[in-house]
Amino acid sequence: MHPRERQHTPAPGGRPGTARQRLLRQRLVVFVTVTIGVALAIAAAQGCENRDNQGLRPPTGAVAATGARTGGGELSVPDSSVDVAPQAPAAPLPATARSGGADGALGAPQGPVPAVDWPNRSYPDGAGGPAVALKDGHSAGAGPQVALSAVLPARYKGLPASVVVLRRAEGSAPVDLVQLYTFAGDSPVAATSRTSAADPQATAAWRLDGSTVVREERTAVGAVTTTRYTVRADGTLDESWPGAPSGPTPPPVAAPAPPTAPAN
Repeated sequence: MHPRERQHTPAPGGRPGTARQRLLRQRLVVFVTVTIGVALAIAAAQGCENRDNQGLRPPTGAVAATGARTGGGELSVPDSSVDVAPQAPAAPLPATARSGGADGALGAPQGPVPAVDWPNRSYPDGAGGPAVALKDGHSAGAGPQVALSAVLPARYKGLPASVVVLRRAEGSAPVDLVQLYTFAGDSPVAATSRTSAADPQATAAWRLDGSTVVREERTAVGAVTTTRYTVRADGTLDESWPGAPSGPTPPPVAAPAPPTAPAN
């Protein structure tokens, strides 16, 4: 036998199946790896399908609550490519609606009102008497005493205005003089006024409620009486209170005629 042929002869006592076992182990590792990868891919696909069936993904055209605004003013849904235009903002209320009245009515102020030294000036007397001069909010001299009760900044016919209330002590019942002033530049101009009897046992508080001037009189026992003053279309002040008649008074109903005796 030649020496080259003896080199290919396995050694006595060797393991001819070792190479074959190594190849089988490699094939087994590859098979297990591929099987695990395929199983993971199938599980992931089934999970995505279940999420779609349960409605967890936002539908097309819907806006999620956590959507963020894009630079173009649109709403973007996270984790999606759906862009939805935002809703148009509500139109701002006109100035007349915010003030509580139309341009021809009384309303809340919409800006600064000219400053006037109301406690130290003269006022026309609503009863037709001489002008009332106040100093430090009170009248001086003889005659019924008059005091400044309230000054309410307002707006009338679209221009700055003020409601000034004077209280005059006459006998046992005081009288409130409610005056509405507009302005010519910074000078007040009397527009309209009304005298109203007041409760001497009550404390009065004045406020502007929309287009109405409200007087609330509270007694010591807690009873409250409300009087409202509204500017009419003709520029005069209308006074009303709970229980006051509204509208024209209906004419009295005629009494039925007495029955006549039957004729013979």
